[in-house]
Amino acid sequence: MENVYKNYIDISIIIPLYKGKKYCVRLLNIIEDNCLYKNLFEKCSIEIIFVNDYPDEKIIIKEKTKFFDYKIVEQEQNMGIHASRVKGIMNSRGIYIIMLDQDDVVMDSWLYSQWNKIVSENASYCVCNGWNGRFRILWDEERRKNINNLEYYLTIGNAIRSPGQVIIKKDYIPQEWKENIQSCNGADDFLLWILILKKGEKFIINDECLYYHTPERNQESIDSLAMLDSLKETEKILRRIGVMRSKEIELFNKQIDNLEYIYYHKSSNAINIHERRYYKFYKMFFVMLDWMNIKNKDIKIEEFFLINHYFNIAIYGMGYIGECLFNELNNSDICIKYGIDRSAIDFQKELPIYKIEDDLEKVDAVVMTVAENNENLIDTVKKKIGCPVVTISDLLVILGTDMGNRQ
Repeated sequence: MENVYKNYIDISIIIPLYKGKKYCVRLLNIIEDNCLYKNLFEKCSIEIIFVNDYPDEKIIIKEKTKFFDYKIVEQEQNMGIHASRVKGIMNSRGIYIIMLDQDDVVMDSWLYSQWNKIVSENASYCVCNGWNGRFRILWDEERRKNINNLEYYLTIGNAIRSPGQVIIKKDYIPQEWKENIQSCNGADDFLLWILILKKGEKFIINDECLYYHTPERNQESIDSLAMLDSLKETEKILRRIGVMRSKEIELFNKQIDNLEYIYYHKSSNAINIHERRYYKFYKMFFVMLDWMNIKNKDIKIEEFFLINHYFNIAIYGMGYIGECLFNELNNSDICIKYGIDRSAIDFQKELPIYKIEDDLEKVDAVVMTVAENNENLIDTVKKKIGCPVVTISDLLVILGTDMGNRQ
């Protein structure tokens, strides 16, 4: 489309890409459909700015668009999603900004509804509702009433699931957010919402369900450890720039401590065996949910190993999940050489099971099936056997997103 808007655009949509070439055409089609909704293209000028944060992948898009412009901004090296969002904003001409993720899904009425809401109410920030999976909406009554409650964010967590739910006046994006770039992906949007609320600003609420949060991207089941590191970095930034009161920092640190307990089973508080068991099964639930999701897409777990040329593998952790994985792969083209577990024994004497201290044969990959994975454990296994180590959670998410998009 020929560029006819010389000085400004009504809406700039910023989309960071990381190994994201495969998503570009789908995203362009989504925005085209949004432009057609109630003939939005006649009322509102739009641009898309892709920010390629994976320089090894050259992105050339041949797709033609009728109702909006798009361009690709290149990062010279991988800088992370926060830096990419800021770079996109700095290269934008929009009065309003929307930050979309490469695998987001939105309704055809998303742009029209959000733009109409924020313009008609002359607001600076507008957040919409959406779905968390197929049948559940993102906001229950409690979350909705706490959208503008800073204490909720600091004690419970992010009341806004994704930046894709929010449209913002560009001039009202806090400068502190643009200057203090997070290197750990995950919580930069959380930092943005806190800075907005600390300035005394408010989100107006669009109750229409416009955004779809896919189960594969559920915060409880993907990159939990990275999210924890990102929240810790958020806390350091908030402390450094001095926008938080000591009581607010204390509340936020309690939230981080609770998450650290969930992910690492570490806490300064006394932990009894019942609490440990609860959190173990809590984590296992989301693993099995992701597993069911890929089965419903008719995707087989062995496809992950075949694509990556992992033909001979070992399974670390022979509990419930390890046994399920063994049963699924046992009659496939993937050879399970042995299991690793400190106490398991195969009563059918079919699978050799060793301790991590034993001499272990090298394999193509090890799958970690224990619910409470941590980086130290993964590093130990990787150094011991000298091969790639993948967690069952990451494996299922990769299958659910990458393989699902190929179908």
